[in-house]
Amino acid sequence: MEFLRPGEILAEQKRCSIVYLPVGPLEWHGPAMPFGTDPLAAQALAREAALRTGGVVAPTLFFGTERERPASILEAKGFEHPDEMYVLGMDVPKNSMKSFYAREEIFALMVREQLRFLTEHGYRLVVILNGHGAWGQRTSLDRLAIEFSHETASRVIVCFPDINGPDEQVDFGHGTMAETSIMRYVDDRNVALSELPPREVPLKYTDWGIADDSVFAGKRSPGDSVIVDPRDATPEKGARFFKNALERICGEVGKAYSAL
Repeated sequence: MEFLRPGEILAEQKRCSIVYLPVGPLEWHGPAMPFGTDPLAAQALAREAALRTGGVVAPTLFFGTERERPASILEAKGFEHPDEMYVLGMDVPKNSMKSFYAREEIFALMVREQLRFLTEHGYRLVVILNGHGAWGQRTSLDRLAIEFSHETASRVIVCFPDINGPDEQVDFGHGTMAETSIMRYVDDRNVALSELPPREVPLKYTDWGIADDSVFAGKRSPGDSVIVDPRDATPEKGARFFKNALERICGEVGKAYSAL
């Protein structure tokens, strides 16, 4: 949208009244990954989806939210005295930088304004493409989608990348193999696996701010270390995961648009 002239935007809206809004925070994904991993992946998926379904892509919202980690998750990561710790999202104490996490209510206000802009422009379908899996972010977006779908003339849906294939269940994790593979496919120039130690060195959760999905369910791993290792990431795996996510997103969007 930001590269189009008004006449081009209006012509595409008349042809296909869909607009994509990619969303995600600038966030720590380990030293090997770009800070914009979540919104950059969402942006790439939105652009490819728009080529298939029609419509335009609104400027990416590099903004997101997180909550404090409960003691059960901190314990699963191997922290001592988890009841005495305050860890926001993925910002474990040994990280060299803090993530740019907005407070949940501020995040909701920012997205609300974006939705107001897009619904006032008359788009029939607004697709929020959420690149960040945090519970607070997802529930905030779902709530706004319901509200705007009922209180405006537009339909708003939220899509989150599902990378699983028909015969493959993948641990998405945070900064682990799957997410690193997707970023290697999207923009391999900005992934530097050399920033991680040699493959034989375990990546402890407490040291690297990287985590498997199992940790978020409160399950400990051997040595409190990453199982689905980002050092196994390849662009080829990323292409497969990206394609799986794209197929599902386009299916959800096509179904929602045809029902209008």
